Amino acid sequence: MNDWYILPNGNIKHMNGLELQPEKDWLPTEQSMEAFTHALRAQGKPDALIIKAMMDLAIECEAWVQENLS
Repeated sequence: MNDWYILPNGNIKHMNGLELQPEKDWLPTEQSMEAFTHALRAQGKPDALIIKAMMDLAIECEAWVQENLS
């Protein structure tokens, strides 16, 4: 899980563009969620799978933080 990095504002961003806000219970930013959704819709992914992918990334990011920043 080396696809994550920390931004100066404290948010954590995935290489695919999804930016998570740990202080808001790991919710994606509106801008990154919109870009992520548009990119996956362009690939023909249904909305249910897009939402699942976002939630899976949030869980993965939380695990990454625990492993790398504890």
